[in-house]
Amino acid sequence: MTKEITLDGAPDLRRIYATAALRRGNASDTLPDVRYSRAGIRLEVDDVVAYARVCRFPVTGTLPPTYPHLVAFPLQMSVMSGDRFPLPLLGAVHVENRIEVLRPVDVDEPLDVSVWAQDLRPHRRGRQVDLVSEVGVRGEVVWRGVSTYLSRGAEHPDVEAVEPPSTEALTGVSGGPVWRLGEGTGRSYASVSGDWNPIHLHALTARPLGFPTAIAHGMYSYARVLASLGPRLPAAGLSSRVWFRKPVRLPSTVRLRTAFEPSRSLSVLENVKGDIEHAVVENTW
Repeated sequence: MTKEITLDGAPDLRRIYATAALRRGNASDTLPDVRYSRAGIRLEVDDVVAYARVCRFPVTGTLPPTYPHLVAFPLQMSVMSGDRFPLPLLGAVHVENRIEVLRPVDVDEPLDVSVWAQDLRPHRRGRQVDLVSEVGVRGEVVWRGVSTYLSRGAEHPDVEAVEPPSTEALTGVSGGPVWRLGEGTGRSYASVSGDWNPIHLHALTARPLGFPTAIAHGMYSYARVLASLGPRLPAAGLSSRVWFRKPVRLPSTVRLRTAFEPSRSLSVLENVKGDIEHAVVENTW
């Protein structure tokens, strides 16, 4: 039977990351049957505006398509930091994310959020798991998200890799917006998202976790892509998927190239030389 845990407020992510350093996961092949929820969440308009400005979304009366992830993310971390969760939280790599925007969500609508883990499975470089999030308004599901995390460990070379779609459609696309991401990009995004994972904050906190510099949050890069494409994407009925390829080291300069088809767009975020893919984003509607 699923254990339902309803929280009155948002979990403290700084505390979760601090205590996660003492926890290494376990060898279990099963996930805890637990669901974390919050009900009637009222958003602060100033918080939404600050997020929109950092990620370059227009400021309107509706939520940016990636904003519900921010509301669900602390619950994801609560699931992953539990004693019975089989993978360690620190060092987990966000490798893929999917969202469905079922309808526009007004900033002043009360949100109900539920998060659970599913599909623990082997990966060629360890194990991975999906964190599923649902956001509802007065009983209507308005947004869904699936975040896939990889924990490196025992390798499984026979496991088939899940690859992004072919980027052949981008062969003839040579131009696109170029962004300079400064050394403090991770701290700026952490201040509006609450994601204070040390790999994103400073080289000194990233190096002990295996990164020579701080790296940009994957969800920041993803949000910047969707914000750039915003005028071409529908406000509802959007299915979006991102594959995170190579981390964006900070500071860095990146370029976005996009090909548009009827009811579909395909984008690649890459370095300016075009020889390193940071993310591939596919949108359908």
